Amino acid sequence: MNKSPALAVLFAWLLPGGGHWYVGQRVKGVIFCFLLVALFTLGVLLTDGGCVDLGRHPYALMLQMFEGLVAGAAVVLSYGSPELPASRMSDFGMLLTLVAGALNVLLIADAFYRSGAGETQDEMDE
Repeated sequence: MNKSPALAVLFAWLLPGGGHWYVGQRVKGVIFCFLLVALFTLGVLLTDGGCVDLGRHPYALMLQMFEGLVAGAAVVLSYGSPELPASRMSDFGMLLTLVAGALNVLLIADAFYRSGAGETQDEMDE
């Protein structure tokens, strides 16, 4: 049974793994959700919230926002956090949030494909 590709993309963006949950791959969805939310959260904690700031890191935030509600919550909760001095730990935290956002881009595309959007008309007729 094919699912709506638009809903698969929406759920995958809102919560990592949500698109896989929607298309019926529940175990993968839970694993992806746990891993990406943990990765993003660890990055935010390492930087005391300083890595998700539109004023200081606008280009980084564009990629981080692919974490959907998780990134939105981090932006709200870390509003007004002081800027940390440059350090390896703050750079590593920023890297973790960027990797989590980039990985969720791949999960969004995978959920789109698994929803049946990648099938041709001949494959659907079979």
